[in-house]
Amino acid sequence: MGDCEKNCIVKRAVEITEIDYSRYGILYNLSGEGVNTGNTNHSAGDGWEDTDTNVPLLDTPGALGYTLGSGTPFEAAEMERHLHTQEAQIPAGEAIVFCLAQACDGAPKAEDVVPVILRPGFAFVIHRGVWHSASHGIGGAARYYWQAWAYVNEPTVWEEIEGGPVRVEA
Repeated sequence: MGDCEKNCIVKRAVEITEIDYSRYGILYNLSGEGVNTGNTNHSAGDGWEDTDTNVPLLDTPGALGYTLGSGTPFEAAEMERHLHTQEAQIPAGEAIVFCLAQACDGAPKAEDVVPVILRPGFAFVIHRGVWHSASHGIGGAARYYWQAWAYVNEPTVWEEIEGGPVRVEA
């Protein structure tokens, strides 16, 4: 189990809708069902239904990425943050799990790490400076899209989690 064999904090992921996600970013419910995030427009006609964000997804230009993350449980020993861009996380078909920690001057602390589950039909845009891990599938590997202002040598910061690593279960 890597670093968790010796010392590790175990945390169980929770649905992103069960926390105050506004501390970390903006949640968009594009499914047209369930939780109304207030951040979308919905319309329907004969044989179609559509939901879109009520503003551009990011406040900067953004590259689109497609990543394969391993399944849960996983160990998060470090997290990243972007001071130059927001980053959107979008499940590609299966739910994804990732860790969040509020923006701070130093490295994220294990006790502040919050593992969340993001379901298909939702997009989550992480605020600048908010710490986050890579995304992972529930149980097995899963693919997800991300969007951020990415370029060669972008100023992304990765830091070890103080008091970590954190083992995430779903």
